[in-house]
Amino acid sequence: MCLVSEYPILDITNLWKSYNGTPALQGLDLSVKQGEIFGLLGPNGAGKTTTLKIIVGLLRMDKGIVKVNGVDISEEPFEYKRNIGYMPEAPVLPDYLTAEEFLAYVSRLKGLDPAAVREKVDFYFDFLDLEDKRRNLIYSLSRGMKQKLSLGAALINDPPLLLLDEPFIGLDPATQHKIKENLAQASKNGRSVLVSTHMLDTAERLCDRVGIIHRGRNTVSGDLAKLRHLTDTSSSSTLEEVFLKLTEEAEAVRTAGAEPVEEPRRRGIFRLFGRKGQ
Repeated sequence: MCLVSEYPILDITNLWKSYNGTPALQGLDLSVKQGEIFGLLGPNGAGKTTTLKIIVGLLRMDKGIVKVNGVDISEEPFEYKRNIGYMPEAPVLPDYLTAEEFLAYVSRLKGLDPAAVREKVDFYFDFLDLEDKRRNLIYSLSRGMKQKLSLGAALINDPPLLLLDEPFIGLDPATQHKIKENLAQASKNGRSVLVSTHMLDTAERLCDRVGIIHRGRNTVSGDLAKLRHLTDTSSSSTLEEVFLKLTEEAEAVRTAGAEPVEEPRRRGIFRLFGRKGQ
């Protein structure tokens, strides 16, 4: 069994991003350790998808520092991508390829040894229950099948860091279970997973730590025990209960016009904005 290392495979510092003057990220700090499954949680519009797209280079940050395996992605914008696998929330795949052609193409694109491509492709068609669809054109596949295929593309080169945006939506329960087992095993083997999800019960069972963001700002990061302590909730409180309390307090602070501060007036949301969770 692999123990989680303190070494950050992903380190984000003071990340800012606006769309047409509207802030999406406001000084976000985030750190994912080697060998852990980290859940990125927040209401709609909190900045989760924006964060993932910046990490993989689909969006340009306004300012901040993002490092993947110690590499600043602004200084080395291409090579670091060999270390990541990415599954978007709404994958857009090349409709004119068959499912098999797509996975084989991604395998070669990611630098897999040609001798290993066939073995990897065969494994993921079996693992994702897509064997009977491997020669179908992608345009003919259902949304759930496209979701599976996109996940296979993210996993196929065993990347040190997986970035998954709502990976369980549209998948049947059996496939969800297999994917969770796969991610848990990847973590034991020293790989890291950053998963953005609204499925809080899944995040509670799957993730070693979670980070909760609200309107592009940090609220808190930590395991469930730490989150319960910081929010003065009971030892039996679920992640959903903690999440709702944190986001409700964050919204109350915002609507009241209070500025985030570093030291608490009480243990809770007032101390948490803008501070990197450990």
